[in-house]
Amino acid sequence: MPYPKNLETKLEFDQVKEMVKARCLSVMGQQYVEKIRFVNRLDLLSRMLEQTREFKVILSEDQPFPADHYFDISHSLSKARIEGVWLLEEELHQLKLVLSAFLQITRYLRDRAGKYPQLEALLDGLIFNDLLIRRIERILDLEGNMKPNASPELAKLSAKINEREAEIRKRINKLFEKNSDLGYLTEQIGITIRDGRLVLPVLAEHKRHVPGFVHDESQTGQTVFIEPTDCFDLNNVLRELQISYRRERERILLEITDQIRPHIPEIELNMNRMGLFDFIRSKALLALEMKADLPLLSKHPGLELYQAYHPILKMNHDKQGITTVPLSLKLNNQSHIVVISGPNAGGKSVCLKTVGLLQYMLQCGFLVPCQSHSVMGIYKEIMVDIGDEQSIENDLSTYSSHLLHMKNFCDFADGKTLFLIDEFGTGTDPQFGGPLAEAILHQLMQKRAHGVITTHFSNLKNFAANNKGLENACMLFDHEKMQPLYQLELGKPGSSYAFELAYKSGLPETIINYAKNKVGGKQKKVDDLLLELEKEQKQVRDLKQRLSEKEGRAEVMSEQYERLKADLENQKREYIKKAKQEALALVSEANAKVEALIREIKENQANLESQRKARTEIKETIQELKTFVEEERQKELEQKAEVLKPADGEIKVGSKVQLRDQESVGEVLELNKNKAVVALGGLRTTVDIKKLVLLKQEQAKPQIREASKGIDLNDKMRNFQAELNLIGTRGEDAILKLREYLDDAHLLGIKQVRIVHGKGYGILRKLVREFLAGQKYVTRVQDEHIDFGGDGVSLVTLD
Repeated sequence: MPYPKNLETKLEFDQVKEMVKARCLSVMGQQYVEKIRFVNRLDLLSRMLEQTREFKVILSEDQPFPADHYFDISHSLSKARIEGVWLLEEELHQLKLVLSAFLQITRYLRDRAGKYPQLEALLDGLIFNDLLIRRIERILDLEGNMKPNASPELAKLSAKINEREAEIRKRINKLFEKNSDLGYLTEQIGITIRDGRLVLPVLAEHKRHVPGFVHDESQTGQTVFIEPTDCFDLNNVLRELQISYRRERERILLEITDQIRPHIPEIELNMNRMGLFDFIRSKALLALEMKADLPLLSKHPGLELYQAYHPILKMNHDKQGITTVPLSLKLNNQSHIVVISGPNAGGKSVCLKTVGLLQYMLQCGFLVPCQSHSVMGIYKEIMVDIGDEQSIENDLSTYSSHLLHMKNFCDFADGKTLFLIDEFGTGTDPQFGGPLAEAILHQLMQKRAHGVITTHFSNLKNFAANNKGLENACMLFDHEKMQPLYQLELGKPGSSYAFELAYKSGLPETIINYAKNKVGGKQKKVDDLLLELEKEQKQVRDLKQRLSEKEGRAEVMSEQYERLKADLENQKREYIKKAKQEALALVSEANAKVEALIREIKENQANLESQRKARTEIKETIQELKTFVEEERQKELEQKAEVLKPADGEIKVGSKVQLRDQESVGEVLELNKNKAVVALGGLRTTVDIKKLVLLKQEQAKPQIREASKGIDLNDKMRNFQAELNLIGTRGEDAILKLREYLDDAHLLGIKQVRIVHGKGYGILRKLVREFLAGQKYVTRVQDEHIDFGGDGVSLVTLD
């Protein structure tokens, strides 16, 4: 479990909780924030994190999640449990809105079944009955007021009330006009209502002239509000109707409350689940703002953080336009304790808190701001010693409180513990504090606990350098500008830059020199070596950065070259296509001329001279066509020659070859006398060496890309069938199909095929056998076995 009790405050996790609470829509969601606990069970933690990740996807990529009417109706439900008590219209209206909101959530996830499995699983076991919604809607309007026709009796009473009110209004209007003409009424005030009854505003000096019941008077006493005697009976009847209306309304409310009462437990479950959805939504919202992600989880303790940020610091910096430097750090069995050193205000404590806060956030179900390929394990306990905990009440000094924490660390830490110690060993005489801190670090190292500590003590840096499982790290410093870079570098300790910072702060040089003389020569030499090492490493980093920039520019130029090359190839293809289209147009034009001349000869029955003239024109047209086609063919051959030229030499294993009269290019895998096994793309085939053309090695690659645009042997092999059925095919069509089929079989290196021609009168069989006999690559033709078709099927063996 986390130690100490105020760990959340020390790691600033309490601020994260407040940020989540501020994003909650409901009190139920905020109650879940208060229930956040540190979890060390991988199955439960994985489920919580996956729920948040799925909700983050919804918020960033899907339609808006239902986010209205997350009301806390727990008080109304408690009230409804009591027999004889009814819910008021506004309470029923709020209940209906909550039920409708949960129905919308259910439909939203059901409509996306399987897309958000962990969120959808939260609906398992819940009972939802929309009958209550329909019952409430039957008696309440959209504003939450009871409908006049909520029941037949209420509708009847409502009609009677309207009728009586109209009659009273009519009668009192007459009385108002009469007394107004007599000057008995106040001119500034019309008919008004007092105690639910219509009254006349009578001047006080004339109240004896208007008989009736006095209900009220104005503040000045000059106006008296009188209900006329003529309206008594009608108002009494109206009051009785209103009382009956109220009783019927209460009866309806009591009835609907009685119907709700048995469903209260399931309503409470649904309401709590709405609070959970609200809570997960708030975490996902915060994750989006923090640019947080779900790292890879490991059941074993350990950390492998890449580009991690302290979320609160990052959000504050983003508001101010300040760049936040990311952190990368590893904790594993080979390096389970990292000792960070470096200048004050260089970011050591921020690194420490970042590690602690991210691990605590993760094990509380939060996504964390780091690269998604980061790996985070599960720790059983997190223990921290950060800040000053001196207490007058408990008689604890700063150092005493540190020692108390160290005792607990040494007693309870183990290989499943993550500990964090800031400014290790400070608070007492360095001569004694340093060795004591080293002894505690030795104990924690033997327990195989994982941890991060910050220190200025040289003996701790030396201890980390000389012991397996510990690793030094430093916060980088800019020597030229004399300011920290807030970058963590693993593998070496850092200097405190005490004298350099003293120079920068303006301390007199005499004081600084006096202090330097007090420092031991050995210690001063070590510190100087660290400074030189950091300077050299900074130079190496700068060189690497410049090299990386040059490589980036080279990649960009390479991409531009490839694009330009592709554009040129496309243009070349377009030119060839255009030339072919022009040739086709020329052929069409020539055909048209020939046909026109022939038609002219026939129509005019031309003499020999006109025939010779026509023949000359035809020959010229044909010659023109041949010349154009030959020129285009020559251009195409020249373009191909740039890519592919036959090479001199002997074909051997590994040679790049091309099939004669085809564009397919492959590589020779095996040689067997006068045969070669050639790889053509993803296909292996055996070919006669005489059918192969040897290519130059450096020229084969481009042609392979071009060959892919010709015959697709892979596609032919996938679609090839070892049997050709010719039954029902006419003679000429059958021979055409058979010719194409055998050509494909020979090209693909197929050794034997079946030709199904049937028996019948033997005509088709005879045609097939005669055709096969004339094919030079057919070595043998025989009848199929009697059980598989006999002489109705020819087995053909190819060379």
